[in-house]
Amino acid sequence: MDTNAALDDLLLWHEVNQFLTREARALDEEDYDTWFSMLAPDLHYWMPSRETVFRQDETPDDPRHMYFYNETVDTLRQRVARLGTGTAWSENPRTRYRHLVTNVAVTPGDTAGEYQVRSNVLVYRNRLEREENWMVAAREDTLRRGGDTLLLARRKITLDQNVLLSKNLNVYL
Repeated sequence: MDTNAALDDLLLWHEVNQFLTREARALDEEDYDTWFSMLAPDLHYWMPSRETVFRQDETPDDPRHMYFYNETVDTLRQRVARLGTGTAWSENPRTRYRHLVTNVAVTPGDTAGEYQVRSNVLVYRNRLEREENWMVAAREDTLRRGGDTLLLARRKITLDQNVLLSKNLNVYL
């Protein structure tokens, strides 16, 4: 690989890491206006449930599986809008979050201006005095060039847990 190509790859990796860091901060601070500005209008955001099955019986991405999330920008906006209605009792008082993103790998996508990004995420949640939850997941993202910035166009979240012990799922990974 020549030096210019290696430098371009490094700059792209840095740009993607900065994007993911800004997104994590927006989610931690519940700055949903910033988060929505980072999402492509045709976003598909999904998190299939996990099953514990024998290796020979695994069927990844089977459409018959249940999803914890299977969202668009519009449905995500509806979820977030509910927080301000007073009917989101499980978020009053609010949950505190911390998103840690690591192991970021970037490759060019099939379409010009798109990038395939794989990362791991660890999300810590704390609510009230003793409610603590950790969620560990792999993410497969498609980031798309949108003018001078990147936009999240697709996100598949694969939790390591197959049973969630938290009382709610009011968190975005």
